[in-house]
Amino acid sequence: MKLRHAIVERLAYLLFGNNIVVGLHIKKQLEFLREHIPPGFQHRKMDDLGCGDGKVTIRLKDIFLPESLRCFDVNPGLVRRTGKKGLCAEVMNLEQDFPSGELAVMWGSLHHLQDMAGCLDKLRQNYKMVFIREPLKEAGVSWLELGHPTSKGDVESLVSKHLPGARILFQNNAAFIFYESQPEQQQGNSGKVQN
Repeated sequence: MKLRHAIVERLAYLLFGNNIVVGLHIKKQLEFLREHIPPGFQHRKMDDLGCGDGKVTIRLKDIFLPESLRCFDVNPGLVRRTGKKGLCAEVMNLEQDFPSGELAVMWGSLHHLQDMAGCLDKLRQNYKMVFIREPLKEAGVSWLELGHPTSKGDVESLVSKHLPGARILFQNNAAFIFYESQPEQQQGNSGKVQN
């Protein structure tokens, strides 16, 4: 069953990219982000980890207003599509390699990784700031996201353990996670997830 799901997912990405269209639910989530983004997350050197075909990246660029933008995805075809949109993009498998920088953005890509906890640890170690938007398994449209969306409780547990002090907001069918490293957190003190 898992193998069949992986094959279907690869074919969908190869043929259509990560978004055939940016649907109404995604547009609403982008507007929610625009209304709730902490000002300190704007005007940073931004890396989009799991950029897909760049359709959402273009919209995120309009919200984050980055000083610079790099895009990464495991799929060479999607990276080519992102590059055709005028974005700097390169192939990278986050399960094997990991960039570093100032602000990491993951829009709906964490649940595609086998080791989500390990990815969160790498984000905390390699970036000063992190924004993650993840679909929730309970949501009616999460099947459109492919991958393996998690539950609200699993998201809260993962974030609490691996991104201490992060703020989580929920909007209908998605979690929005904002993390900023603090000197005391880098020394190993834990923080709380905020709802």
